[in-house]
Amino acid sequence: MEQYKVATLTLMLARIIYTINWFNIASIFYLIALDFREDIAMLGIITASFLIGVGLFQVPAGIIAAKHGPRKIAIYGIVIASSAALITGLASDITQITILRFLIGIGMACFFGPSVILVSKYLGKESEGLGIGLLNSAHALGGILGLFGWVVLAEVMGWRITLVLSGGLGLITALMLSIALLKDEDGIQKEFRIKISEVVETLFNKSLIVLGLTLLGFQAGSSMILAFSVFYFVDHLKINPVTAGLIGSLSLIVALISSPLFGRIYDKIGNAKKLLFISGILSAVSIAGVATDSLYIIIISVIITGFFLSAGFVIVYAKAKEVNKFQPHYQTLAVSFVNGISLFGVFWIPVLFSFIVNGLGYEIAWLLGGLVVLLLVLPVLKLK
Repeated sequence: MEQYKVATLTLMLARIIYTINWFNIASIFYLIALDFREDIAMLGIITASFLIGVGLFQVPAGIIAAKHGPRKIAIYGIVIASSAALITGLASDITQITILRFLIGIGMACFFGPSVILVSKYLGKESEGLGIGLLNSAHALGGILGLFGWVVLAEVMGWRITLVLSGGLGLITALMLSIALLKDEDGIQKEFRIKISEVVETLFNKSLIVLGLTLLGFQAGSSMILAFSVFYFVDHLKINPVTAGLIGSLSLIVALISSPLFGRIYDKIGNAKKLLFISGILSAVSIAGVATDSLYIIIISVIITGFFLSAGFVIVYAKAKEVNKFQPHYQTLAVSFVNGISLFGVFWIPVLFSFIVNGLGYEIAWLLGGLVVLLLVLPVLKLK
């Protein structure tokens, strides 16, 4: 039992550093933009490159994990993502940063699905939703540190050193994972053979496709809030960068509490369709609320958005794992596939958002963003 606790805590720590490397580039982009004389359009391209990497490699990572076990793939993923994050601090131009963000995405794709399966295994069948909720809370805490903490560090140390620091911390967590995570059942894993028919069955499962499309809506909302809010506050509302980072991280501060809460609610109630539909509508309305120039309304909108977006992620992952419960080797693939649909499908959102901002302004971009989220979560009504 003690081993399970240590392994779970180590996974949470790795998830925190993983998420710092996910979000810190958005919070410190205003400094990168000054160095390389770029604008919000380049932030959209960098974000899209990352999302393509993390989305495109979800399914390959799930298939590899089915054969070689989630433990190994999770560790390799952290090593790849952290190494690329560290090197980003040494980049000499925006093109290099764009390529490195793609590589970071690949590494994170390898870590994500296995981490969901491992934490569910360590906490037991009766607490799977709670386990995924706690993992999402770790994601939120890492996002807070990445969006707010890294702004503070970058103001003092410069953006390059902060990226080297976060990459180095990631490599340390990879070492900790290799020590703390319980060994995969190698005997069973060696006997297992991947069957193309079973992989195809998973990839064409209607419930998983519906879940992936629904998650795309929540992913779109998350990408807009977390990738652009800090730059929006600094660029449009002329807020101090540190204050902007704090406000931008409010959605994640709320998610620290709401993620395990919704995980426990799902464990007790189920009914993914109703929970996801309600959460999607309220998330969409809240994102549209960011369009106002009233800082108070914006803060309330960011908080409500964070609360209900977290519900979407936790419930979708828990439901996806449940769909493949009779094929445990392919549960990682199921979760990764659903996540891959959402992440690869959302890569165009940051690019479109940034171009709308340049052409029509921030207000229209946020209003249209809310509408897009609303439309994208509607497939959940087809969920069985």
